[in-house]
Parts: sequence; C-alpha cells; structure tokens
Amino acid sequence: MTTNIINKFPGGDNDHHAEAFIDVLDDYGIRTGESMSRNKIHELGKIHRAVHLYLFDKSNHLLLQRRSYALDHYPGVLSISLTGHIDAGESSSEALYRELKEELNFNSNHMKIEFLFSFRQDVVISPRNIDRQFNDVYACWHDFSIQDVMFNPNEVCEVTLVPFSVFQSMVYDPTSDLSHVYKRACADVA
Repeated sequence: MTTNIINKFPGGDNDHHAEAFIDVLDDYGIRTGESMSRNKIHELGKIHRAVHLYLFDKSNHLLLQRRSYALDHYPGVLSISLTGHIDAGESSSEALYRELKEELNFNSNHMKIEFLFSFRQDVVISPRNIDRQFNDVYACWHDFSIQDVMFNPNEVCEVTLVPFSVFQSMVYDPTSDLSHVYKRACADVA
C-alpha cells in the first residue's frame, strides 16, 4: 500500500458538519419536507441520504482514506474514497462535488463520475447515533497519483491506494481496519 500523510490542504474546516441541516426522508427515500441538524437526525435515527464515491486511478487502484480520529462516525478506520451527507435542499451530485472539494481538495471539472446505484442501510453506531440512510453510490476512474490528493486533516488523516482485489479481501476480513459497512455495496461496485 502507498500512503500519503503529507499533502494536507490548509484551512480545513469541520464546522460544516456540525451546523449542516439534512433532509429527513420517508421509507422510500422521498423528502418529507422536514430537515434536522446532522446531530439530531442521527440521535433520533431519522432516515436521510448520503453519497459514497469509489475513486480509482488509471491502474484500477482504489483510493481509501483513514477517517480522522476526531469524527463521530467510525473515527480512525479505513473508509472508501469519499463519503458524506447530502445537505438539506442539495442534490446527490451537488453533495458529491462538494465533498470531493471538502475532503480531498479535488476539482471535479475533469472527472467522469458515474452513478451506480442507491441502497438503504441502517446501522446503530451507539444508542444516540443511529445511521439510517440511503447511500447513493458513485464510481470514477481518473488519472491521478497519491501525491495529487490533498486531504482535509479534520476529516481524513491518511490516504492509500490499493488494488480493488485487496479492498474486496478487506471487506470480508473481520480483522481488517476497513469499516464494516461496505459489504453490501462491494459486490455491485466490482
């Protein structure tokens, strides 16, 4: 694995997450007209929407990130290239482009990003942190190197590129550092 812990971009701001309002969804993924703070939506276990991006380089290596230890969702564990909540009134693709800039400082203008599928996932992280969400899953194959990734240290503490086959092995290995939430999506991304 190739890691990069040097290319941090300055001025990272994690306040967006604490302040962000998120649309509440019904069981079918339709907005109810209600929105709540990120913290409240998780505390009450309300259904909402998030984006997931699998970002591959030209050699079909997947970019993984180690989440900041300061985060309330899966601190310090390996995660896919990018995850993020969709803000109230924001579209899925708008959230994806915003998260690309916030987490990895990528300009998405020249990236060909494909929507793959959406699925519902409910996870109880703790009694006061219940994640019930529809995940909109995207993939992108882009010509970049690990040195091009400039991550926000408030959200990410390390990045690495791994062959997709290694990622698949990590998904099914209960001792790996990878978050356990990717099993359902892994087969459909391949």
